[in-house]
Amino acid sequence: MLIDATGLTCPLPVLRLQKALRALASASEVTLHATDKMAVIDVPHFCIENGHDLLKTETQKGAGPGGMDLLLFHVRKRSAA
Repeated sequence: MLIDATGLTCPLPVLRLQKALRALASASEVTLHATDKMAVIDVPHFCIENGHDLLKTETQKGAGPGGMDLLLFHVRKRSAA
């Protein structure tokens, strides 16, 4: 599943990620696309606090809207305890 949060600022990318993960089964994987530089801090923190696995992060220089850097976060939903 792809979550497009490009052009959105903090806290909206994380809120979109949270909403998507709630609707998915355990072990589902999503990719969040964001352009807000704060997502580099917010997404890992969200994953740690909520027990999800941040599998990989990538930055695609100039690939976002208006030549912004595109941040990609690959996240796996962990099962509920």
